Amino acid sequence: MLKKAKEDLSLLTRSGKHIFVFELTYKLAATAIVYPLAVLVLNLVFSFAGISYLTNEYILKAVTNPAVILTLVLLIVLFVLYCSYEMSFLTTCFELKRQECTASIIETGLTALKHIRPLFQIKNIPLALFYFIMILTINVAICGNVLYSQTAVNLFKTYILRNTWFVKGALIAGTLIIYTVMIFGIYSFHVFMLEGVDFRQAYKKSAAIVKKHFVGTLGSLVMYNLGVLVIIGIFYVLISAVLIAGVKLLAMAYMGSAVYLSVLRAIRSGTKLFLVFIAIPVSYTVISRMYYKYNTQPVDFSVIYIRNRYYRLNRTIYFGVLILSVVLNAVYVVGSFNKNPFDKIAIFHETTITAHRGASTEAPENTLAAFKRAMDDMADYIELDVQLTADDEVVVMHDASAARTTGVDRKISEMTLEEVKQLDAGSSYSAEYAGEQVPTLEEVFQLTDGKIRINIELKTTASSVKLAEKVIELIHQYNMEDKCVITSFDYYALKYAKHYDTKIQTGYILSVAYGDYFNMPDIDFFSMNASFLSKRTVDAIHQSGKQVFAWTVNNQASIKNLTNKGVDNIITDNPVLARETVYSRDTSETLINMIKYVFNG
Repeated sequence: MLKKAKEDLSLLTRSGKHIFVFELTYKLAATAIVYPLAVLVLNLVFSFAGISYLTNEYILKAVTNPAVILTLVLLIVLFVLYCSYEMSFLTTCFELKRQECTASIIETGLTALKHIRPLFQIKNIPLALFYFIMILTINVAICGNVLYSQTAVNLFKTYILRNTWFVKGALIAGTLIIYTVMIFGIYSFHVFMLEGVDFRQAYKKSAAIVKKHFVGTLGSLVMYNLGVLVIIGIFYVLISAVLIAGVKLLAMAYMGSAVYLSVLRAIRSGTKLFLVFIAIPVSYTVISRMYYKYNTQPVDFSVIYIRNRYYRLNRTIYFGVLILSVVLNAVYVVGSFNKNPFDKIAIFHETTITAHRGASTEAPENTLAAFKRAMDDMADYIELDVQLTADDEVVVMHDASAARTTGVDRKISEMTLEEVKQLDAGSSYSAEYAGEQVPTLEEVFQLTDGKIRINIELKTTASSVKLAEKVIELIHQYNMEDKCVITSFDYYALKYAKHYDTKIQTGYILSVAYGDYFNMPDIDFFSMNASFLSKRTVDAIHQSGKQVFAWTVNNQASIKNLTNKGVDNIITDNPVLARETVYSRDTSETLINMIKYVFNG
């Protein structure tokens, strides 16, 4: 295994500079083009299929729409062409280095373009699709890691494991047939590129080589995938050790599982992206090494050389493409932090966490202490309640009266801000928080400073419209438009807020779900009592183009159940527990138990 790995590495390093520069530019340029194209296609698919949210149940409806089928076919064709040229460049690069040719990266690219032209002849077109499927099938380890998610597992259980034995047997037989056909054609692209024959002849020669060296070919593929799994495993073990040590060092054991799972989730996403980027060059290097080992016949491979003046022009174009690609990708990354364009696809959906009245089990509710703790607990949102004082100042308080949290039986609307500031909102919770004041919304904005999103509930009073106006003015004053949502039981207050500023996200709070409320205008999402949320209700709201927030959920079973139903946001008094539960869905039960043991003893 180590010997073969060294041979693969040697082949890769001999062409290392050209391959690294090409792969970097090619992948960045492709991403710069593909990202906006994918967003456009997604919107077209939704429009053609007549859906607003792609749940697992609506996948069949979407992919059977003729317009969607055509769109997907065009996408597959573009992706196959993209992969074909990448493999053409790699083939050319390996061959030129084998011949000890000093061609530049631009000359290598032009040579690859020249030798791939016959691929567009009708008799050779199947080769591109064939080899694309072949690359996917031999990268079992990488594809498994990239595609693994709880949604994928659920789909597998629903459509495969629960099906009849006949279907399972047919699937296994079909898989074996596909793998057999693919393995015997594994050298087809090399033969096609380097020996200048058509697809039929290329496959025949590839099959002859594989038949003669079947054990070596199959063994190399198996060892390659095992090697990938071992490297990924070692990487995650090392990352886990660093994360656990860091959490222990920072004395964050009380939320160790949540921190570990949050960071692991981000690392896993980055790892998947990295694996996608290296899948073709690494696996193709393995195939190339075997081809050169098992095929001893000489090849006649011509090179395109260019004049110096054209070389400078091409070099300028290359650097221009590279810089533009870097800039565009940076813009996409920054933009995705504010809004993920793929949120409307269930498989990419991420449930966010809202700390109800702050971290209200760890500090007095609706106080700066609770909000600070919610930020420390890595909540995505803080939920708070606002109302107006007698002198029209916006303060944070849930009840109409201050009695429950401060011991003073007076209505907030009858007190001035100066009087409200004299209240003690902490002593009734704990002596540790004695003297904790009732905060103003402005103080909350100053504390959070855009570091966390805020769900602002307008309390229903006679002055709800005025309250909405005051809140929006503060949002504008602190440039928090992208960081705040406004919710209320009062639809008219929300309607006013939406008309006052159409960019403000509004959520209608419902204690009981009944009637035709899905298509209410001026509402972006529904904040609903978790007890009344069925999968059917969640899907119906999503199909109306709106999101679903569920309140107030404080036990692990309910959080997991709602997450599986696809709710967009969990409102909870325990954001640490919610984070652990949501992020543990894509992590094995064994690992979860080990992590809990490490942090909880």
